Amino acid sequence: MEIQWALVLFTVISGAGAWLFACSMLGHLLKKAPETSKMETVVAFVLLAVGGCMSVLHLSHVDRILEALNHPTSGIFIEAAMIGVLCLILAVYFIMLMRGTSEKARTVVGILGMLLGVVFTYACGSSYMMEGRPAWETIALPLAYMGTAAAAGAGLNLLLKGVQKQGDEAVSLAGLLSVAGGVLGGVLAAAFCIAAGVGVDLWTIALFAGIVVVIVCGAVVWKKPSNAVALGALACAAGVIAAIALRVAMWLVGTPFMDFFLMALE
Repeated sequence: MEIQWALVLFTVISGAGAWLFACSMLGHLLKKAPETSKMETVVAFVLLAVGGCMSVLHLSHVDRILEALNHPTSGIFIEAAMIGVLCLILAVYFIMLMRGTSEKARTVVGILGMLLGVVFTYACGSSYMMEGRPAWETIALPLAYMGTAAAAGAGLNLLLKGVQKQGDEAVSLAGLLSVAGGVLGGVLAAAFCIAAGVGVDLWTIALFAGIVVVIVCGAVVWKKPSNAVALGALACAAGVIAAIALRVAMWLVGTPFMDFFLMALE
């Protein structure tokens, strides 16, 4: 069984976008950062859209995606529906920003987008839980998907806060959220590795090394909100690497079991 890179990139890219918006909205709700900006909304929307397009590339015939969407209970349908609704919410939020709609109304829409985004990253992992692959049949899998997406999205949020030159308080909070996202991703990824019996290899080393970088970069900016662009870029890259590594480790841990049953009989 080969690694489905299209599916790996789908959940990493779209997950980072979902958590970017979630982290930005959380900062606003805590009254530590300005309202989610147009730039952050657009970047989150683009990542979700690009990620959604990546999801169909694993099909041998991309045109058959419409057939897959005819089954409302399938993982593909659920993920596609959630991405579609989430993109719609972000589009509405952006339009409300452009038109200067009341802050309360924008906040309500933003909270909906934040919550749906978090649930979406969990759902991306839960679609892989199946009895046929015991290593994947654990609640730790979707939680690890959610946690590593949080690390990547929090790193991206830190980067954009620095790029936009927002105040020290907003940048400092973004650093704290990177620490929280990194810790969440690390703990949940470790739980999955233990539950699934993932061994130590280059991918697991990359996974936890990336998580450590996210936490360290976030901690530095949290205490000293300077160099946010450079450290945010490093945290974002490390978070993405960690998210990819977790997903590759997931595919690899399922390979020996599947090969045992799929090998040719002599």
